Order: sequence, then C-alpha cells, then structure tokens
Amino acid sequence: MTLNRQISRIAKILVDKEGITFPEAEARLKSLTLEIVVDPRATSAAAHTAILTAVNIGHRSFVGGVKVTGAVTQSVHTALPLRGQTLEEAAQEVGASAFDGPALRRIVVGGTRKDSDDRSILLWWDGWRAGAAAEGDVMFGNGDNPLTGIAAAALGVGIAFLEECGLGCQDRLEIALWEEGDEPPFEQVFLPGALWLVGIGNLGQAYLWALASLPYSAPSEVELVLQDRDHVTEDNWGTSVLVFEETYGVLKTKVGEHWGEAKGFTIRRVDRKLVSTDRLDDDDPRVAVSGLDRVAPRIAMGQVGFACIVDAGLGRTVQDFDGFRVSVFDDVNPIDRRFASETDESPDESIRDKAAYQDLEARIGPCGMAEIAGASAAVPFVSALASAVVVARLIALASGKKHAATEVGKISKLGARRKSPAALAAVRGTKHAGRPDRKPS
Repeated sequence: MTLNRQISRIAKILVDKEGITFPEAEARLKSLTLEIVVDPRATSAAAHTAILTAVNIGHRSFVGGVKVTGAVTQSVHTALPLRGQTLEEAAQEVGASAFDGPALRRIVVGGTRKDSDDRSILLWWDGWRAGAAAEGDVMFGNGDNPLTGIAAAALGVGIAFLEECGLGCQDRLEIALWEEGDEPPFEQVFLPGALWLVGIGNLGQAYLWALASLPYSAPSEVELVLQDRDHVTEDNWGTSVLVFEETYGVLKTKVGEHWGEAKGFTIRRVDRKLVSTDRLDDDDPRVAVSGLDRVAPRIAMGQVGFACIVDAGLGRTVQDFDGFRVSVFDDVNPIDRRFASETDESPDESIRDKAAYQDLEARIGPCGMAEIAGASAAVPFVSALASAVVVARLIALASGKKHAATEVGKISKLGARRKSPAALAAVRGTKHAGRPDRKPS
C-alpha cells in the first residue's frame, strides 16, 4: 500500500499522537464524514460563506465526504467567485459530495439543535464576532461580514475534527475579529486595495479565499502581487483551499492568479522567491502579507521596503498543529528585528525510529520517509481561521483603526489566546478600495 500524499500531513497528526501506521491513520480519516445542515434562515453573506468554507476545509479532513442538506436550492449569497447559481451548486464546486449512511458529525448553519442531538455543532456570528458550539444554543446577529462566516466555519470544523479524532477541544469557541468595544459596522470600514502576498501555499491561499469573500464594489481596483516559486503537489491538497487535483504541477502563483482573476482582482505574479536585495518600485503595494513558514524569508521581507507586513505563523507538530499567531509589523516594530534571533524549528530526528516511520520507510524508501517525518502536521481549518484574523487586520489598516499587533492562540483552547493592546500601526502609503458593497459581486 502506497502513501496517500493528499492527506499525509493530516494523517501525520494521528500517527504522531497514537503511534498507529500511516495506512491506519488514512483509514481513520476516510471513515470521517460530515453533514452541513442549512436552515431556511441561513440566507446572509456570513451564513453562505460559512457553508462554503466549511465544505472546502471540511472535505480535506473529513475525507469520507461532506454533504450539504436542508435549504440548499436558494440562490447563493456570497462574493466568492464561484460559478454555481444555487447554494447546492456552489457547494459541489468546492467539494461537497454524497455518501451513504448518517454522517459522524453535523454542522448546523442558521438553526438550533434538535432534542437529544449530541453530534451537531452550531455556528453563529454577529458583526465582527463568530463562534461555534457543540453544546447549548446560540444567538445570531448581523450577518453582513463574510469574515465571521469563515471564522465560524473554521471553528465548527475544528471542534468536529478534534473531537472525532480524540484530540480534545472546548465545546464552545468564539473569536472577536475586531477590538471589542470599538467595532464599526461592516459597511463603514474600508477594504484593502493593494497587497503583496509572499507565499501562496497553505496560508497564502487561505488569504486569497478570505479576500475574495469581501464584497468589493469594484474588484478591478484591487491590486494583488502574488509571489512564490513552488509548484502544487499532492501534499498540498489536504491543507490548501485552492488546490484541486487538476492543479497538480501548476505554479502556486498561477493557482492564485486564476482565483483572483475570477474575482476580478488585478493580479501580478512574481514566480521566484523574495530576497533581501529586492527593492520596491514607487507604485508597488506597500502592505505585504506573509504566508511563509521559515525565518530567513521573513527577515528578507523586512529589508525590501514594505511599510507594513501582516504575518501569520502556524504550529507544526501534534502538540501545536492547531496553534496560530498573527502579527502586524511596521517601521517601529520591524519584522526583521523581531525574527533576528529566531531559528527554524528542527525536525525531531527521533521520530524516524518509531514503528510507523520504519513501516513507511519500507514502503516508500528512506528519502520519502525523511520528507514526511520532517513535514509539518497541518489541517486547513487552522489556516482558515488565521486568514479571517489577518484580513480583519488588513481592513483595520486600510480604515486607519487600532488593532492588536500580536494575537496568539490555539483552536482547541481558544479562550486562552493572548492579544497585545490595540494600537495604530505606523503605516504610510496604505491604499483602500472603498467601502463594502451591500450587494455581493
């Protein structure tokens, strides 16, 4: 039996936690099924973005299938650039499918839990707040903000996956994407108009999904520079929301370009890695977004002339794979100074001696085994949540509002996350693309 590369980084979580083999971990993942139940009241932009995000990230971890039931024939209400005209068609486009028998887990969008139902997770949103609950009821509020739909979906899928895999998670999770007490109505903010995205992998694609969910009145006025030199591989399927089988072998920047142009954004590609000697032209975006997982390129980003860099970092091991950190760097708090004393985490060499990896080496050889052993454990719902936080920070920057410079947390223990005091970033040259359109494009 060969290794299923598509889900190897997710299977690694179970292998490293329980000591089971990769075939056993793959079998567990393939047994996981998820049903997303759409209540007739789920009609807002947040609700539909939550459903579509839950399908996209859900079918990559609930590998047995994700189906959408309930009020699915309604017209789709989202700014995401999908071809489907109904919610059902759009869901199928991003990974929904049919499967036999009842689902192991259910996510209810827009409704309440039935009596004696202990398998359902309820999603909720209100303004800039979002959450998911595996027990108790929830109350819904304003659903104009699609970022809260992304955050709620990430938390709902996160609870379902972590509990189904015996990894432990709080039963009720919630997050505020804006500083509490200072939240503006969504229609009164300004949306980011010019960004340089470095790294179009797991995080970079989640950023593009979140940006495309925003209801820009004139998407063509949004300029995005996409920079990466890597090609899509099978390993990216389980973690990257824009990767489908037909994209294998394609440059990651091309995948991002296709998605961005479908939205109507103005896209420019840079198909090489960023280096410290690069310099920005006068009309280049001054705000950068980092989707990197290494220290050296982060330091390089601080030396090319960006006025502001929003950076996210994710956990890499079975102990911290559901962890995230979002930081905003500017001239006062530069990214290269922050990471100057940091080093990349070294892979745990002892892991190769475990029975699961010895078995893997016998099947795919020592080089393949070493690659998997050194790879990070990852699930797409973590990058989805990080992307909602990052894009909320970008909106705060474009709107000239205070925000937390640093936020650190774990989805399984979200209530314990840490945030720095809100402050204004020292940013020059930030461009915005106007206020949200009340009618999604």
